[in-house]
Amino acid sequence: MKNKITIIVLILALVGGSFWLTRHNPSHHADIAKDRGLVTVHFANLPYADHTITSIGIEKGFFKEVGIDLQAETIKVEEAIPSLVNGKFDAISIPPGIIFSSLESAPDVIAFVFSDLFQGYALMAQPNAGYRRYSDFVSEGKTHSEAIAATIQQVRGKTFAYPAETAIKPFIDKLLSDGSMSAADYKPLVLEDPLTLAAMRKKEADFQVGGVPSRIQLEKDGFIALISSSDIAKGAKPSSDSTELAAVLQNSWATTKEFAQKHPEIIQRLAGVNYRIVQFIKDHESEAASIHMAYLTKVTGQEFTEKDAKIIYHSLDPFITFEDQKPWFHDTQNPFYYQYVNGAILNSFLAKGMFKSRTPKVDDVIFADNTYRDLEALKSEAEAIIAKTSSKALSAAATSELATARERLAAFDFDGALALAKKASASSK
Repeated sequence: MKNKITIIVLILALVGGSFWLTRHNPSHHADIAKDRGLVTVHFANLPYADHTITSIGIEKGFFKEVGIDLQAETIKVEEAIPSLVNGKFDAISIPPGIIFSSLESAPDVIAFVFSDLFQGYALMAQPNAGYRRYSDFVSEGKTHSEAIAATIQQVRGKTFAYPAETAIKPFIDKLLSDGSMSAADYKPLVLEDPLTLAAMRKKEADFQVGGVPSRIQLEKDGFIALISSSDIAKGAKPSSDSTELAAVLQNSWATTKEFAQKHPEIIQRLAGVNYRIVQFIKDHESEAASIHMAYLTKVTGQEFTEKDAKIIYHSLDPFITFEDQKPWFHDTQNPFYYQYVNGAILNSFLAKGMFKSRTPKVDDVIFADNTYRDLEALKSEAEAIIAKTSSKALSAAATSELATARERLAAFDFDGALALAKKASASSK
């Protein structure tokens, strides 16, 4: 089987691409033996809650169960794309917006699976200064757009701190646009995210937008969230032209086209583990939080607790299960359909004239839809064989293989489940 897969990959390389990269939905590498050996994959996390869930999978042994020895490091956001392109890492956890913004210098980076819906950006304000929340204006009877504008107008003439991160930029641009403001209307203070936190504490800034760690810490310190990404998304329409959707994002794991083409089975296993971790967060939140927050504390130097995890998992950055992501890839009437969310982000960059050499499309970067459909196909085939084989008289060995196949299905190891189901079916004839 290994030789067969190698031959297929070589043929695909000669014709200019793999099935996976041409957006077909095959199960061409599904018949992989359960004992797949151990392959080392070098992975980069970013120092944020939404980009460090690999810590759960490593601690629980999920990666090793599918034959992956995940060697994970946490790096600075500005190092992410360069270190993936130069081969230091095989895959990274990163917002798609950063991939889009790097397309001209790094055109071969692709997002292959989604993990969460980030809605945690917020405009933070100094407490006890009379500033009013979006919800306050809504309670007064203002419309959605009127409440947003009134909230943002409070920034006029004040000092506004934020990091120079492309993933955050669409949210800030949306705030300013809805408030009919430009950079000339406030005093910008562009700093690294931890320094924006310090500026707020020292009262060197009146307002701040940053990543999840700084927002959580500011809220714990009593600072006020005036308006969030989720508030803005309340007015979203199912279209990539919806500027509201640029305020949220579907965080991803990414790799290069070369790595995906050479190792399609590794991509699927990584994606499966991603979904298993997300399901674990949902089903065993306390245990997941204890692992996740301990790791986040270690890599950021800030203390994160289970209380913080609850805020992250339920408000700022909910992780979305395999089943609950289905509308993202199948329902074009859903505002969070992957083309709309990522198209809105891409359009915000296009409006700024970011791309000089060509006009990119969502599908130049997002391959999570293809991975999702591949996993669905593997799952469906495995379930069908398991159901058919279960009705037969089986040997003890086949019964055991079938039971393990069901376990692998529950663990989102769909190619492993399929291989075992086929083996049980063959031995039952």
